[in-house]
Amino acid sequence: MTAALRLQTPPDWTAEAVAALGLCAVAFDGRDLVWRSDAFAACFSDLTEGASLEAVDARLPGLAQALTTARSAGTATALIVQPGGKRVHDARLARSGDRIFVELSDAAERQEAQQRHLADREELLLTSRVLSVGEMATMIAHELNQPIGSIANILRGLKTRIERDALTKEVGTEALERATEQALYASGVIQRVRTFVDQRQPQVQRLDLARLARNTLDLLDWEITRDRVTARADTPADLPAVLGDPVMIQQVLVNLARNALDAMRGADLPRRALTIAARELAETRQIELTLTDTGPGIPQDAAGRVFSPFFSTRSGGMGVGLGICRSIIELHRGRLWFSPAPEGGSVFHIALPLAASEEVSA
Repeated sequence: MTAALRLQTPPDWTAEAVAALGLCAVAFDGRDLVWRSDAFAACFSDLTEGASLEAVDARLPGLAQALTTARSAGTATALIVQPGGKRVHDARLARSGDRIFVELSDAAERQEAQQRHLADREELLLTSRVLSVGEMATMIAHELNQPIGSIANILRGLKTRIERDALTKEVGTEALERATEQALYASGVIQRVRTFVDQRQPQVQRLDLARLARNTLDLLDWEITRDRVTARADTPADLPAVLGDPVMIQQVLVNLARNALDAMRGADLPRRALTIAARELAETRQIELTLTDTGPGIPQDAAGRVFSPFFSTRSGGMGVGLGICRSIIELHRGRLWFSPAPEGGSVFHIALPLAASEEVSA
């Protein structure tokens, strides 16, 4: 209900505004109709000023009950079906002094508008995903370089041990398990990119973020060891589950963690540490993940552009990874943001809704 319609005695300019907007509105004083707009008069020419509430309710069943609610609560809404089901109206009511003002709108028009809005939103989301896939194509080599590189290093290590006759069954089994994990991760990334355009929603399931954090460090084990980084997952054992696509969320974590390792590589630092922590945000019913590094940090003049397309603080960086990470998190109804670490370095925050507050889609 517009503010103009809440006036007890509408002045001339209010009536003109209501007419210009084409609002189908009416006002009741007690149980009598005391004012109607031009649009209302055109739709219900027999309901003139002075008509009783009973007469109006006969034409618009349910309006009387809505008026009773509005008198006690101040406002009310109702769905009104004309006799014979010819037209369905949305009614919005508001009390101003002793009067009740009612605005009627065509429910069919509202539903059509909502359907158009949803269709436009779906098209926008699809277009956004198509663009994201285009960006993904430019970074797919970067995404797959780590697992393929890890597999190559594992196989080279096995070959060296075999040549030295120093390979035990236990070491060989562990190395092959790590290579298998890297291969499966690479396969999952390729499959997700392939189906990303066609999907309207992520393949949502309950996720254990503590396990995903540990898996992230396992997937980057070779780089962590090579760069002599102290890496740990600091997550509570009783961390509630969230909803999400496991491959997508894992990809975000790996990308953020790899960025942290890249930032610390080659820098003259007293220590190199990467920490993935998690905590529950009870007030917003979310889980917050943080990835903290002890690198040189992001310059203050660049901090506001870290998620901008094609912006990178690394020489040779393509600047598309963080933008895609944010798109993936927002697709999961979450947030991704950055803050400088208190003791130097960077902190990337991810907030995802608790599984208990969302419905798992089939």
